[in-house]
Amino acid sequence: MLVKEEIPQDIQDELRRLSDGDGDARIAVSFDLDSEGKLTESWLLVTGQRVLGLGGRDGEVSVLYDYPLSSLKDINSEGQVGNGFLTAEVDGHRVCLARYSNAHARKLAAAAKQLEALAKGEEPKPDPEALPRRCPKCDFPLEQGSNVCPNCVKKRQVIVRLLAYTRPHRVTGAIVLTLLLLAVILGLTPPYLIGPLVDGVLRVGQGTPPPGASRMLTLLVLGLAGASAVSSCLSIIQGRIGAWMGAKITHAIRMDLCEHIEKLSLSYFDKRQTGAVMARISQDTAELQRFLTDDIYLFISQSIQLAGGLAMMLYLNWKLGLVALIPAPIITLFTFKVVGGLRRVYGRLWHRRSRFSAVLNDSLSGVRTVKAFAQERQEAARLARTSRGLMVAAAEAEATWATLIPTYSFIMGSGAFLVWWFGGMQVLDHQMTLGKLMQMLGFAAMTVYPMQIVVRMSDWLGRVFAAAERVFEILDTLPEEPDVRKAVTMPDIKGRLEFRDISFGYDRYNHVLHEINLDVAQGEMIGLVGHSGAGKSTMINLVCRFYTAQEGELLIDGVNIKDIRLSDLRQQIGVVPQEPYLFVGTITENIAYSKPEATIEEIIRAAKAANAHDFVVNFPDGYETRVGERGQGLSAGERQRVAIARAILHDPKILILDEATSSVDTITEKQIQEALARLVKNRTTLAIAHRLSTLKNADRLVVLEHGKISESGTHDELMDTKGPYFKLVEMQMELSKVKAVDG
Repeated sequence: MLVKEEIPQDIQDELRRLSDGDGDARIAVSFDLDSEGKLTESWLLVTGQRVLGLGGRDGEVSVLYDYPLSSLKDINSEGQVGNGFLTAEVDGHRVCLARYSNAHARKLAAAAKQLEALAKGEEPKPDPEALPRRCPKCDFPLEQGSNVCPNCVKKRQVIVRLLAYTRPHRVTGAIVLTLLLLAVILGLTPPYLIGPLVDGVLRVGQGTPPPGASRMLTLLVLGLAGASAVSSCLSIIQGRIGAWMGAKITHAIRMDLCEHIEKLSLSYFDKRQTGAVMARISQDTAELQRFLTDDIYLFISQSIQLAGGLAMMLYLNWKLGLVALIPAPIITLFTFKVVGGLRRVYGRLWHRRSRFSAVLNDSLSGVRTVKAFAQERQEAARLARTSRGLMVAAAEAEATWATLIPTYSFIMGSGAFLVWWFGGMQVLDHQMTLGKLMQMLGFAAMTVYPMQIVVRMSDWLGRVFAAAERVFEILDTLPEEPDVRKAVTMPDIKGRLEFRDISFGYDRYNHVLHEINLDVAQGEMIGLVGHSGAGKSTMINLVCRFYTAQEGELLIDGVNIKDIRLSDLRQQIGVVPQEPYLFVGTITENIAYSKPEATIEEIIRAAKAANAHDFVVNFPDGYETRVGERGQGLSAGERQRVAIARAILHDPKILILDEATSSVDTITEKQIQEALARLVKNRTTLAIAHRLSTLKNADRLVVLEHGKISESGTHDELMDTKGPYFKLVEMQMELSKVKAVDG
């Protein structure tokens, strides 16, 4: 699919006039800046033979340029600060075909590649992701990797998805609701018994109490106390069962979320702060748990109590019952007026809470750097700024409710005032007894708090829907590129690698690698050499299938890496990274991370092969020594050797070494080199090293420059050609001399 947007009618008419039968536009893409950087709307249009630029201003369409398609060469889209340019060479001159803001960068970069193919007479490759993905219902742009449209998310769908988690607990839920209903019904008993107590026993204002009044008083009071006691006991039982059920449901949601996050691609985390993702798991699931364990039962019980209280008032005296309902329409109207504002207030609160979590995580993760540069005050100030924003948002949210709750209470309490006045007038006119009035007042009082809860439920539901939508958004995010339907099972990979015309960019339209072609034989060690940013680590990321190349093929043993079952691939690739990550736990657990079922003998054997055994046994707790977060408590060289032991225990067919000897002293480097020499034996190895001396055992060196292979060969061959590799070696030798003189 070529990049083709819907063309406005006036642009279409001008295109037909200019094209003179050349055919419809194959590429049609809009851009939003003119040559001076001012906002406008212009179009890049490519027909069968021509490339035209058309711009509209004040209702008139002007021709910006008109070039023969065959005259365009070296077409390129390049991003700058805040904007970008699509340029081409025409008759020896560089011309600008489009200037655009970053919002249009993706489609213009895709258009540049397709235009270049057309100019060369080739058929351009379709690109379904060139234009922003939009919701099929409302045409709202969708976030990359997500199928969730915030405009079209229906509250009913959210409720249905939440209720799906309650299905395994249907019996427990029925028990909880039954207990809740019984507790509420018993709670309605005390106001009803007030009438017989006042009119039948106490007979206030009616003369002498009847015979046996004290016994009747005792029975009625015991009835009141018993109903309240049983209602409280039922509420306790219901609350405890409901708490466990809600916690289990939330646990299921949290586990689904955690399991899905583990399946997401690295590109998902590249664009998000860790603290923000953590907020989704912790804060949003906590919001759901609070709703499922407390709010939902409170809402149901208070709704039943509200309905029961109103029903009893209408039953006892329907006229007075209607009087008590007078404030209800006012409350409903008031609620609808403030709900939108509440959502904005709490949306701002969640955003700032998430940002604070992200900044706090960033500060704690870099605590060593903070202390190394004595920037504690600066970090505290940064946290204070973020916390201050959170404080303001939280204060605004609570202050809003501090205003609304008294207002609600007064409006709803006015119903009791009306009952007092109208009911009091009926008592004075002997149209109603005092006991009946006391009953009405009791039921009226029972409706005040439930009405507050029902009203505040709009706020709770708003927060729950927002939390649920954020959770489900992650669950609906497409996971790491899954196995194809008929994935090739390869339990015994040999290790031959073939890069065929590989082009790749983390931003798919800004390539880091360009047409990489490389064959790596089984058991061969390849050293990847080049300046920082040349694409060495990117090649390794593709081999691990952390990312997938946009163009070309990467084959392992002749099979496209996309077609290999991912579990088979990852189980046979070992990685020794530049900065090995050690988990909180023992050294044994960290070495065995690659093979959890390994015996202690296998772990010790791997540690010896990695030259790690000697320093491990010198610790007081030996292999049971606990290491802190990211391996705190071990030196850089010790962490590296534990990582090598982990890779040795994994016994991979393909080995990745990413700067495995960086940041260590000479003695440690020698120990690591000895361990690596054992590790690479009979394994296909890709090794990155800035210290070229560490690649002396490589069978072949591949030199990368700006994402392209500039040369390859053995060390001696490359030194003889005196190309880029020769210059790198000379530069390092000069640096070594400078260090020697300084030392």
